[in-house]
Amino acid sequence: MAKRVVILGNASSVHIIRWATGIAKAGFEVHLISLGGAPIEGINTIIVESGKFRRLSYITNLMKVKRLIKSLRPDILHSHYATGYGLWGAASGFHPHIITIWGSDILAFPSNFILRAVLKKILLSADCLTATGKFLCRAMAELIPNRKEMVCNIPFGVQLPELVIPRSPDETVKLIYLKGHESIYGPDILLRAMRLALDSMPTLRLTMAGRGRMTPQLRSMAEELGLKEAVSFPGFIEHDRVFRLLAEHDLMVMPSRQESFGVAALEASAAGIPVIASAVGGIPEVVIDGATGLLVPPESPERLAEAIVKLAADASLREKLGNAGRKFVAENYRWDDNIKQMIEIYNSLMKSQ
Repeated sequence: MAKRVVILGNASSVHIIRWATGIAKAGFEVHLISLGGAPIEGINTIIVESGKFRRLSYITNLMKVKRLIKSLRPDILHSHYATGYGLWGAASGFHPHIITIWGSDILAFPSNFILRAVLKKILLSADCLTATGKFLCRAMAELIPNRKEMVCNIPFGVQLPELVIPRSPDETVKLIYLKGHESIYGPDILLRAMRLALDSMPTLRLTMAGRGRMTPQLRSMAEELGLKEAVSFPGFIEHDRVFRLLAEHDLMVMPSRQESFGVAALEASAAGIPVIASAVGGIPEVVIDGATGLLVPPESPERLAEAIVKLAADASLREKLGNAGRKFVAENYRWDDNIKQMIEIYNSLMKSQ
């Protein structure tokens, strides 16, 4: 009989969709409880309605979720995101319980003493904590130094496309930004860098994929900087279109001000595309400077522009870094391997109960 896993997480997140379907394909019976969102195909998805104030809804639905978990009688409970879903898991009192940290749940959580104490209590209630990389593991170890041995590094890896199709060569070098249009990801820095880079290489073109609160501002900024002909805004990109879109580009640019990991960088590397990124947070774990891409200081349009021009002008270097990036992902960040790692933790915890 298949072991039963209850996942607490956002059904609208591509990462939750990948985890839930991946665990199910491995032979587990998976149930997902989500605050809002839409059902995931092939997964028993229980949608808990969100009120006007989403954060408050986690608290007002505590008892309802506790009853749901009890009725599902799982063999293991897995909360994704320490605050919110982690609170639900901790309040349920169910064990074994895993909490997966995503980054902003511990890095951007308010520094208020009481709220930090609540966060620590949530983390300490778990039987195991997982994080996407060494950077986040260190951040958690600082929060709970006496329990750092319970922290495991399991990345959000990627599925390697079977074949990398080189883009047809022409004079145009195409760059892609594939993050939300939010200040922490530095899209405004990229537009300023693009203006500088175009002075050296007028044939550069940039795709600003994604959307967010800064989208109207970024469109206006592109016009003000004279980038209207060089920059396009295709909007939100469904995950199943990501690799096809990457195949149409020569470089990925990630000018983030903050970044806990960098799945987008791994996707670019998996597609054989070099990455130019800020040397912040967990990015240096997934972009190896000079080997799979180039790292630049954050908040520096000038240095970013220099890196863009350097790679745009050298097709052989782009190919070298792209090939090395694909090999790096294959050896360290295969999604199937990450699923196996998580299942090993599931089995270990279930045996210990």
